[in-house]
Amino acid sequence: MEDLSPKILQRVVKIKNPNGFHMRPKAAFVEAAMRFASDVKLIWEGQAFNGKSMFELMLVAAAEDSEVTLEVFGSDSLLALQELEKVLAEEDASIPS
Repeated sequence: MEDLSPKILQRVVKIKNPNGFHMRPKAAFVEAAMRFASDVKLIWEGQAFNGKSMFELMLVAAAEDSEVTLEVFGSDSLLALQELEKVLAEEDASIPS
């Protein structure tokens, strides 16, 4: 029988935006993260930040080509991981309409 319990998924993602992980991509990331039930963490320089909290992400100053780790846990973790990876990999992330 297949284990269907939620799993913690992690993926290292490189920031592609030439201006780094600034306000617009942070807002797009939080908005995307809020669409999922899973818990979302963004790990940068050894510190974990709540991916659904703009307040916490304000502390992340990841520059272009910096690597961050996405950690997602919950019932929709695979979908969340795939979507959030796309947001971080965009060169000009904007808030989806």
